[in-house]
Amino acid sequence: MRTIVYKLGGSLLDLPRLGERLGRVVAADSDCQPLVVVGGGPIANIIRDWDAAHGLGEERAHWLALESLFVCEELVLSVTPGTRRVASRAEAEKAWAAGIVPVLSTAEFVRAEESEQSVALPHYWDATSDSIAGWVATIWPADELILLKSTDLPVGVGIGEAAERGLVDRCFPAMSDTISKVGWLNLRAASSSLPVWLRTASPRSIS
Repeated sequence: MRTIVYKLGGSLLDLPRLGERLGRVVAADSDCQPLVVVGGGPIANIIRDWDAAHGLGEERAHWLALESLFVCEELVLSVTPGTRRVASRAEAEKAWAAGIVPVLSTAEFVRAEESEQSVALPHYWDATSDSIAGWVATIWPADELILLKSTDLPVGVGIGEAAERGLVDRCFPAMSDTISKVGWLNLRAASSSLPVWLRTASPRSIS
């Protein structure tokens, strides 16, 4: 069965009826195993400010930002029925078998997996949670990655141009390079449940 990583943008954490909308989207494709990765939004921005004020350094700030995702994940778990926190593929498999949508404990997963992978996750601010979700989808591996955002994707924009425009971070094209299908869905558009595809071509192989 296909695995789809849904990256929930941090800008959506204040969305009314967030759990209902997220649940509807992940249930729309019954022939898949969904995995939710949650972004940091305003909490990550606070850590950026701390780094600027205190000179934490990008490595330390990277881990603080990752650890802060726990709070965002807890919010999503609290408002979305039928979800469960998972930190590994085995835990995700158990959730899927029980008909539960797994929400990834991103910091735990990164700490456990990063040293074992040939694909390096950047530890600097140019790599936001979009790139982290791309890395997760790459090394899981997942069949698709769908970015849940607060705005529509401009017509005709692909991954490279999206990075140039700041719609995704600068590292995202590289972090999503081996994923065959990458989509974009404006979760604030209540009537929309089908993604716009940034890529549907063959992916590059992991070297």
